[in-house]
Amino acid sequence: MFCVLRHLGIVIGVRIVLHIGPMKTGTEALSSRLLSEPLPEALILPSGTAWPQSRSDVVKHPQLELLGTRRGALIERRLEKIVADARRRDEPEVTILLIAEALNVAQFPEYIIKRLGQMADKLEIVFFARAQSAALLSYVAHRVQSWTSPTYIRPEYAGILRGTRKRFYYDVYASRWSGDDHTLTILPYFEDDRSTDGLMNRFARHTGIAVPVANKANRANASLGKKQLVRLGELKHRLRWVRSIPVLTKLAAWFYFSVLRRIQNEPQGSRWVLTTGERREIVERYRESNARFKKLLGSESRRDFWKRWFSELEAPPRK
Repeated sequence: MFCVLRHLGIVIGVRIVLHIGPMKTGTEALSSRLLSEPLPEALILPSGTAWPQSRSDVVKHPQLELLGTRRGALIERRLEKIVADARRRDEPEVTILLIAEALNVAQFPEYIIKRLGQMADKLEIVFFARAQSAALLSYVAHRVQSWTSPTYIRPEYAGILRGTRKRFYYDVYASRWSGDDHTLTILPYFEDDRSTDGLMNRFARHTGIAVPVANKANRANASLGKKQLVRLGELKHRLRWVRSIPVLTKLAAWFYFSVLRRIQNEPQGSRWVLTTGERREIVERYRESNARFKKLLGSESRRDFWKRWFSELEAPPRK
């Protein structure tokens, strides 16, 4: 029977792996690595005409957040075409990897889970958990660099505290995206993963999706020093009046990105780090959430990498 189906170009199984981030936990690095080599026939990372992208070096699918809303019908039709393409491939199982790093706060997670589960034979949802003190610092640094975040103009602790209101509550993510009809895979992110490649190895091991070896061309989101962030923030602030004039908006953006690229090519300066007191305050703000998260992990929390993750929440940062 399988030989007949394979001869007709129909696969036995389509698996959707939905990566819901969150931001600043290696999602861009993952897609950049996957794009660095031709994708195998058994893996689809929707891009091009199937899913137009704003960048050529990374792939994301933020429009998945529209599922369950009036504007979501177009996205559902797009997904149905991708699944149909997967079923025509001459492979026993094809995996479709969707990356939507802000989907952890989507309005209708139940509907998204239901529709993706209906389209595919298997659904697996993945997210990475990074210590909140590091994730928030990285998030604010990213916002300072981002032209689309005009209110973030300084790498300062106040911006981090704003982020604690709704971001990186892993117990909430786990509760919203768990269920009996699909698999939820949660993987820890460590600050030394960039040098050890530990995160990509864990992702590959748990999902079965091979991640190509890193090279200089696909290292996304290079870190900047604090003084470099300050310079970019000051530039954004000086350009605020220019961007408010419609005919000058594109020119202002072009100038900003030209400066950004030049600064990114500079040697990295001293990094922005939290003081001991600031880090302790963040740990306290998330203490109850992380306790609930550990409980939700159940027996998984006793695995060595989770023991390390929870112990490092309290430990002083490595210098």
